[in-house]
Amino acid sequence: MPTRLRRSSRIAELKTLVKRAWRRRIGFRIGVIIVVFAITMAILGPFIAPYPEEGWGIASPETQLRGPQPPSWEHPFGTDLVGRDMLSRVLVGAGYALMQITIVVVVSLVIGLIVGVLAAYSRGLIERILNYFTELFMAFPAIIIAIALNTFGIRGLFVVIISLIITWWSWYARIAYVYARSIREMEYVTLAELAGLPSYKIIYRHILPNTLTPVIVQAITDTGSVLLEAAAINFLGLGLPPDYPDWGVLVQNGFNYIYSYPWISLIPGFFILLVALGFSLLGDNLREELDPKMRHRWKLWF
Repeated sequence: MPTRLRRSSRIAELKTLVKRAWRRRIGFRIGVIIVVFAITMAILGPFIAPYPEEGWGIASPETQLRGPQPPSWEHPFGTDLVGRDMLSRVLVGAGYALMQITIVVVVSLVIGLIVGVLAAYSRGLIERILNYFTELFMAFPAIIIAIALNTFGIRGLFVVIISLIITWWSWYARIAYVYARSIREMEYVTLAELAGLPSYKIIYRHILPNTLTPVIVQAITDTGSVLLEAAAINFLGLGLPPDYPDWGVLVQNGFNYIYSYPWISLIPGFFILLVALGFSLLGDNLREELDPKMRHRWKLWF
């Protein structure tokens, strides 16, 4: 029963944080609207796309004869270099974009929490080893890892996801370590150790629940940056193939023709920036509600 009460109290704390941000902050409300819009696109995109087969990258002979066309009533976002409807490509691509960032953020969050909490609770050699590996992986840029994987002939969605996970888990590990270490020094943790409570129960019942909220808030903030990095990897041709409807791939497909057919790159690029902005607004406003000192951080600039 106490464990359930603690777990429900953490959920209630997160709900209260969200409600308070929604009530006080217009930026948070704008972020929620953008993120809900993106999720709706990802779920319904393949079903509401006017030309679903073109959205998945199929170009029939009639489509190829159409060629690149500017936005019109028939094709509101225009068509790409082989005549495929850009609206359909963007709608289907929303699913690819959110799938990539969801996998990366969730897996990185889990790995980071485990490593950070274990490093904070462990003392001595284990703590130093885990911190060493955390700092080591923080130095790896995702694009460099993607290039290294490509040199070994590894391509596709696997490259994007693995490259970003290797880069991002260490940041969550560092945040979890900082919070968990301060909790480790609390009196109730010391009393639990003196009472003979096993280490895994202390971590599960006392340290991990108090570390979750700030790490989750940081993960929401980072989701926009993960989207930008995933798009950059695909834009450079290190991830998904050119026919895939990923937004980064769509930007790359029209980049060489940016002056002749600007809509091919600008429209998916706009959606990348819009969704990244939505997650940033969401996370930043939650973080400011979680830590009131962050509300006045702009004063440090002057």
